[in-house]
Amino acid sequence: MKKFLFLVAGMTFFGCEQPPESACEIDLDNSEHRMSYALGADMASTFSNIPDNVYNDLKLDAVENGFYEMLTDEKGNTDDCRDVLQKALSQSKGIDTTQNSFEEISHCYGSMFGEMLRKSLTSKNAMERVDLNIAKCGFSSALHKNDTLIPLKERQKMIANFNDDLNLMAGKEFMVQKTEEYAASTKDEGYVLVKNEAGNGKKIDLGKEYEIKYTMTNIVGDTIISTITDPKLSDKANAQVVNAEDVVFPEAWKLAAEEMEVKGDYTIYAPHDIAFGEEGLMRPNNNGYVVPPNSAIVIHSKVLGQYPLNSRIKERGREMIEKAKQEPNTKVGASGYVLTTLEEGDGPKVKPGSDVQAHYILKNSKGEMIENSYMSSMQNNKPAPSFSLKGVVEGWKKAVPEMRKGGRYKLVLPYDIAYGESGNQGIAPYETLEFEMEILDFGEPGSLVQQRQQRAGGQQQISQEQLKQLQQQMQQQQQ
Repeated sequence: MKKFLFLVAGMTFFGCEQPPESACEIDLDNSEHRMSYALGADMASTFSNIPDNVYNDLKLDAVENGFYEMLTDEKGNTDDCRDVLQKALSQSKGIDTTQNSFEEISHCYGSMFGEMLRKSLTSKNAMERVDLNIAKCGFSSALHKNDTLIPLKERQKMIANFNDDLNLMAGKEFMVQKTEEYAASTKDEGYVLVKNEAGNGKKIDLGKEYEIKYTMTNIVGDTIISTITDPKLSDKANAQVVNAEDVVFPEAWKLAAEEMEVKGDYTIYAPHDIAFGEEGLMRPNNNGYVVPPNSAIVIHSKVLGQYPLNSRIKERGREMIEKAKQEPNTKVGASGYVLTTLEEGDGPKVKPGSDVQAHYILKNSKGEMIENSYMSSMQNNKPAPSFSLKGVVEGWKKAVPEMRKGGRYKLVLPYDIAYGESGNQGIAPYETLEFEMEILDFGEPGSLVQQRQQRAGGQQQISQEQLKQLQQQMQQQQQ
């Protein structure tokens, strides 16, 4: 009999004796106990990402109480706690306790984890399959860094299988409801296509790209992917240009496209096998899922127009380049770059192949900011980035040696001397790019890049950005 008894606070283990009131009795041969313990322990394991100086200041009893209270409160929410943590983490160093005590902050930390687990279980109709008291025991055990009942790899596999099974069951129930509700709109392949607004008669061509307003949600209505930035804006303002090979379009959308028209507004209810299947859709960095395995999904789609592949982004790029050419103090390079001097530096010109230290703001052809080194340096308390001109895109290799130390410039690069036909992470294929650059320093190869690498690291601190990452990790754990 694999039955364990331990005190929540002291983690003292016993045999099968009668437990005191504050102890947890766990039967690891009981599948419900085993899974409940694993779920709680998995939630608390995220605290291993918190710097030691912060963890040591937390009131662990308050963390546990916050977790259990929010886990068991069906109507509870952490809106107030988010404000508390925002204030507590508003400083660049440590935790600010001027407005809230460590007791309150600790309670809020636990509350956020409790709410996350409760919402995850509720969305999958799984609350009755979990013993919440045992989940608290697992949370407490891992929080105190004494989680030895279930090996980590086994626990992770258990939870993954548990969530996959729940997703599958919940998705099947959801699709049964929708096929009954929209019987006339249910297709042989198993999806449901609901026409909310008629189109203009032109069929969707899967060989083209689309200016599309698109939202994908899970079966409880949580947004997974959306082009909509502001519901108050027009459809065009809330649309993006993508093509049918984009990962956001599962098989269900491609099947439904045969019956959809340009300008039409549609809702697609898709079972997991023609959504993202048993594998789900991973995040680009493989850190968790965008769509968990075995998940049914809902797609809201409106194609505003369709065009030859990559024509729209190329057109925007040409317009961007022509506009840049009209600005004063502008030079057009033989390779096609457009360089505008905003503020002439008083130092020497950068030498080809040099190491360069520079701040930059990167925008795409739609004017959207992709990167901002000023902001990143300030948030992470790091110096401006350094790079070698031997390892950058062709446009930088050509244009940066036209810049002077201390100068500020705007550099527009056509796609063929930027990231080309393939693009890069966060940068679309065929994208024309604009860089606003400030040249701070340059030197011989290895003189700056090596220094910056050697200086990397330092004392761990917790910030608002780390809070966001912590919340994302919490969400990913329960997907």
